[in-house]
Amino acid sequence: MSQVAISKANDANKETLPLFREIAKRFEAVREHAFDLFEKRGYEPGHDQEDWLKAERQLFGWPAAELAEKDGTYEIQVTLPGFEAKDVEVAATPTEVVVHASIEKEKKTEKGNVLWTEFGSNVVYRRFELMNPISVDKVTANLENGLLRIKAPESAKLKEIRAAA
Repeated sequence: MSQVAISKANDANKETLPLFREIAKRFEAVREHAFDLFEKRGYEPGHDQEDWLKAERQLFGWPAAELAEKDGTYEIQVTLPGFEAKDVEVAATPTEVVVHASIEKEKKTEKGNVLWTEFGSNVVYRRFELMNPISVDKVTANLENGLLRIKAPESAKLKEIRAAA
C-alpha cells in the first residue's frame, strides 16, 4: 500500500493550496469548451447542462468513486487504474477533499495499423464536499491496485458537541 501526498489547509481559504488555483483555471477551460460545444451545435438552446457535463468529463476525467461515513469518519474510494502514488495529490480543507491525478504516458504506435488511440496524458480531478467539518491534520490516503482510499475523520469539536448532546 502506497502513501499518497496530502495538501492540507486548516482554514477554509482554498487559495492557500496551489491545486485550487489549477482547478479554477480548469473550470475556465470547461466553460470555454462547453461554449464551443454549444457553438458547434449551431447555438441551439436547451443543452447547456449537457454541454457543461460533457466538457467537464472531457477535461477533468471522471473515475468511479464512493463516499461513505462510518463511525464519524468519511471514507472515500476513487478508482485510479494505471496511476502510482507519486501521480496522485489529495487536498483537504475542513469542508472538502479534492483528488488530482495526472500522468503523461507516451505510447508509441505504428501509424499504419492504428485507426485511433486514447493513450496519452490522463488527468483526473474529483471534488468531495463533506456534510460535516473534518480534522484536516488526520486525513490519510493510500493507493493500492488502482484504488485510492481516503479517510477523513470528522472534527474533534463536532464529536465533542455530539457527545454533550
